[in-house]
Order: sequence, then structure tokens, then C-alpha cells
Amino acid sequence: MLRYFYLILVFHISVAVGQEGNYKFENFGNQSVLLNGNVTGSVSDLGLTYYNPARLGLIENPSFTVGGKAFQWSLYDFNNVLESNRSLSSNKFGGLPATIAGTFDLKQFPGHKFAYSILSRQRSEVDLGFDSGLREDLDEEDAILATEQLADVYFKDRVRDDWFGLTWAYPISETLSVGASVFASIYSNDGRGDILLNARTEEDQVITYVNRVDYRQRTYGAQIRLGAAWTLSKVEMGVNVSLPLIAVYKKASFRFKESLSSTAPGNGFITDFNNDDLENRRKTALGIAYGIGYPWKNHTLHFNLDWHASVGAYDRITIPDDALEDLEENPFKEELRPVLNFGMGGEFYVSPSINVIGSFSTDFSASKRSINLFDFVNQSTDEINLIDDLWHFAAGLDLHRPWGNIIVGTSYARSQITVGTAPRIPEESLSVQPRNISTDISYERWRFIIGIEIPIITEKIQGVPIPIK
Repeated sequence: MLRYFYLILVFHISVAVGQEGNYKFENFGNQSVLLNGNVTGSVSDLGLTYYNPARLGLIENPSFTVGGKAFQWSLYDFNNVLESNRSLSSNKFGGLPATIAGTFDLKQFPGHKFAYSILSRQRSEVDLGFDSGLREDLDEEDAILATEQLADVYFKDRVRDDWFGLTWAYPISETLSVGASVFASIYSNDGRGDILLNARTEEDQVITYVNRVDYRQRTYGAQIRLGAAWTLSKVEMGVNVSLPLIAVYKKASFRFKESLSSTAPGNGFITDFNNDDLENRRKTALGIAYGIGYPWKNHTLHFNLDWHASVGAYDRITIPDDALEDLEENPFKEELRPVLNFGMGGEFYVSPSINVIGSFSTDFSASKRSINLFDFVNQSTDEINLIDDLWHFAAGLDLHRPWGNIIVGTSYARSQITVGTAPRIPEESLSVQPRNISTDISYERWRFIIGIEIPIITEKIQGVPIPIK
């Protein structure tokens, strides 16, 4: 029966969880975005609330940002699907939420500096679908199993992780500062996969296979980042420590429906599991970043190292034993390996009115094992993540004007992997030996950034308790 069954298993991958294993997938702040986050020791915009809160204590007048906007075009491309020389793709274009941040003072704490920020730490939504239509022109291999067949597949995965933070910094001296950011994290992950397969046999019998998986996970908690920043012989340095998530509220639901009408009596089945109150966990890794900002003539070079610890294997959502009898194993398992990323960037002086910004950064995937809704029907030994190791590149201009700065630029990221699979058709349907089939999967992303900063406004609105960025 089903060459399309193999195709379906390739699509049912938890894309968003793969993204969670890429720690530099998102960046924040105008210059910091174009510098690909290589600013732990030298961040100068209010992206410091994320990259290094201690830097707030060394910056006298953080720029007041009137507006910043980013647009993204992304492409998921499946090449040579199942070694068939066929390609499938899904692309999207749209706007991205801007970072909101500002500074304020508290009279009760003279000398201390404070900021607030709202960050979209993760935001991903992927829709993939495939409708084969009724196929009668089957090749010899398919014809052994069926004279007609159709396949209809739909997959959707959505992740949101919004951070609402307060930042504190205290300059111990003119060259040394410490700080901390505390973020309230509101995390949600929703996934759904649908399979409908039909085939007519040579005996004029119809086999129908239906599979639906639907899950939701909500985790609210706190993310704490601790920083130190100092200056030595005009070289700026800094360390930022990201502590693991402290979960406060956790809720998950899972539904699994599967049915098979078979040509052989007694081989059909119906399964339905639904639970809206499952035990769940979400873990994030300890991270330590170190950065240097090195002045060279009229230019500034930025260097960064970013390390994240491993996270041992655990169940993101706990499935009851009675349901595991049908699923065979829990598909909600996660395990993260340790990773070390590096990158560098530069702000290059061209004239008093123009700086050129350029950067690159690695973004190695930490996902050793991530949620795959269909592990229980897939015998592949590969770890499948749609987003794997990435390289990020960015370039842009910082245009100085009498009234402020305009920052424009673009960033590019790409990943490519080959996945070999050995899927298993349900035993109750047809006895077909698994085949090793490979598919090339690539991901591309372009982002276009525009931001405006007007430092002079800061002086005019000092009387406002909490300025808006």
C-alpha cells in the first residue's frame, strides 16, 4: 500500500521543539540584532535586559527607541522526498513583534538603575499539508498492494514564549557593574497532526487508516539572568548567566485517535485516548555567555562565546500507562546535549554619519531527542529535527542624523540535513518490510530590520516616570 505513508511520517516532526534547541534563533534590540547577539560584553541598546543586565549600570543614557520593525521570510523545503526526485515546500512572510523596553528610576534606591522589557523569546508557527488526490497510475511496487490510493495529511505546530521582565543594575565603580533580570515566562506549545489514507485492493476492497494527534502544553514560570560588566584599558567585557526555568504553573492535554478498517477479519481496530489534565514538565539549560568589545581605531569589534549545559532525558508530558499500551512509547521525550556557540561582529566607521554593521554566529542544535508525535509508528534511528545546526549572518547600516539614528539591515540563516527513515505500516494492515528512505530537508530565513533611535528625546521626557521604548 503506501508510499505516501512514508511521506507522511517525514512531515510529522515537532518543528517548534527543534527550534527550542537553537539558543541563538532570536535576537533583541536594534544593533544587537545586526550583531547577532555577540554583545555580552558590549551591548549598548536596551537588548541588554536579555544579553547582560549589568551593562545598564555603565550606560549613562540608553537610547529612546521611537519604533523598530522586523519582517521575516522563511522557507521549509523537502528535496528528493523519499528518493522520488520530488520536492515539497512551505514558505511564509510576515511581521515580527518588536522588543519593548524602557528605563526608570526609584528614589528609594539612589545610584541603582532599573529597566523593564517585553520580549518574544520564541515565536514559531508551521503548517504543512499534503493531498495526493486519487492515484490510479501506480508503479509496479505500489500496484502489488493497491490499484487506487489517496493520502491526505495535515500538520500544524505552534510555539509562543513571551517574556515580561524587570532589570536591575548597580555600578560598583565607573568601570564595574553588576545586574540581574527577572522575566515572567508565558509558554505555550500546540501541535496537531492528521492522517487519512485510503487504498483499493485488487479484490475491490478498501483499506482506510485514520490517525489524529492533538496536544497542548502550558508552562508559566520565571527566567533569571545574572550579569557582570567591566572595562579594562578601554576594552569592554561581560559575563551573563542564564539560570534554568523555575516553573510555577503547568498544564497539558493530549488526544490520540487511531482506526483501521482492514481487508482481513479481526485486524481492524479503533483507539481513542483523551486527557486534559496531564502531568508535564519543561526544562531549560543553564547557560553562560562571555563577550568582549574591542575598540580598534574608529571601529568596534565584538566577540562572543555562549555555552549551554546538557539536560538529561525526561518526559515533557507524562502519558498514563493504559494509553502507552496503544502508543507503545511516550512520544513526548526530550533530551538536550551541551553546546558551545561562538560569533563575532563589527561596527565599522565610514563617516561621522555612517557606520556599517556586520556579523556572524553559530547556532548549533542542542536537541538530542525532541518531541516527535509519531515516534510510535516510526522505526527510524535518526534524530529528526527540522531545524538543525544554523549559521547566522547579518549586515546593515547605522545612519547618524542630527535628530537621532536610523538602523536598517538584514539577517540570513540556513540549515540543511538528510533524514533516513524506516517507517512501519501498522501490522494489522499489510505485511510490508520497512525500507530505508532518505529525504533532504532545508530551512532558510531572511529578516529585514528597521529601527529608529532618538537619544535627544530622553532628555525631554526625564519627568515621565516610565518612558516607552
